[in-house]
Amino acid sequence: MHEVTGERPKLFAAGRTDAGAHAEGQVVSFPYGGRLAPARLAAALNARLPPDVAVLAAGEAPSGFHARYSARWRRYRFRYLDRTARPAIDRERCWHVRGPLDVDAMAEAAGALVGRHDWTTFCAASEPAEDRVRTVREARVGRHGRFVELELVGEGFLRGQVRGLAGGLAEVGRGRRPPGWLAQVLAARDRRLAPRTAPAAGLNIVEVLYEAAEGG
Repeated sequence: MHEVTGERPKLFAAGRTDAGAHAEGQVVSFPYGGRLAPARLAAALNARLPPDVAVLAAGEAPSGFHARYSARWRRYRFRYLDRTARPAIDRERCWHVRGPLDVDAMAEAAGALVGRHDWTTFCAASEPAEDRVRTVREARVGRHGRFVELELVGEGFLRGQVRGLAGGLAEVGRGRRPPGWLAQVLAARDRRLAPRTAPAAGLNIVEVLYEAAEGG
């Protein structure tokens, strides 16, 4: 940033991702007092960013905008590859689960996640106990090509929450647990009942929604 603008602004991201996860739709805001137009600024940054980071678009934000605190909803996607052969090209973009997953059972289990819940069972123990209640607006599981995908839309996700839910749904998909089990352990609010946390490679933040994007 300093090489391009001569400034060292503080950057604010819309959402965090675990080490090894991905962010196709991350939004970042920062104060800028320079003369470069947004398109030229984006091009200049892309010329200097590492190869695994790219600015897709840039624009001037309204006064008071904050990438994190102005966000209304965040969409995360978790991707499973359920086949015997290990992934090659996609090895860092999915969770390899040997054997077919029961997508219908996973989708049924995911339905219990919609609504406002205390996510203690599925979030990291380091999250403050008084701040574990969040709303999930959508929770869907479906097969897309060779992948099984979990998609969650929520107002905000706690550390480890999406990966914890992905791990629980894998237990259902493998037939180790019935679909109703996920709702039971969620309601228990007991971290000791948490299933194995899914690996970070399958996780991706794909979209951040603001009020303007939803028509106010």
